[in-house]
Amino acid sequence: MTKKEAKQYFDWFILQIPTRIDTLIAHYVETLGGGKEELNLSQESLVNLWKWFIQRIEMVPKTKEELEEDVDAAPDWLKEEVANNTLKFSELTSSLIIDVGIYFGSVFLNEIRTLEWGIIHRPKKYVYVNRPVITGFKKMELNPISVVNNSSLAIVEKNSNENQLFELCNIWKEYL
Repeated sequence: MTKKEAKQYFDWFILQIPTRIDTLIAHYVETLGGGKEELNLSQESLVNLWKWFIQRIEMVPKTKEELEEDVDAAPDWLKEEVANNTLKFSELTSSLIIDVGIYFGSVFLNEIRTLEWGIIHRPKKYVYVNRPVITGFKKMELNPISVVNNSSLAIVEKNSNENQLFELCNIWKEYL
């Protein structure tokens, strides 16, 4: 992705944030997660949101083509492990991960006014290059969608808890 393409994507992403949060809140209310007022972009609201979300994490089998593509892209020393990773998040779960990630990032912006969405263009090999991240932390950026994705994997592997996002919020605050 070029710098110009990354900027266009970033601008589009920023415009989508209110819609994605509204959609997430509506889905939360419709699926009996609780009342709309519970998701008020406070750190405390992350507890209810996460408890609701982890009940909806769904894994589905990868297609033969997806698995072959993953194995082909992996280095030789990792191919066996990649071949054994036959599951992926469902489309709904993947969509919710993005929305919960956007909400998680928005909690930071709501509570800490020195933070903002940004985009990093260098170094080129940086894992989050050209992706929307939260900037304003000391010496690092927060990719809230990646945090939620990794936390979702931890739930699947039974290495997480109902307060995970709340606790991660506290951990990231230490980097201010």
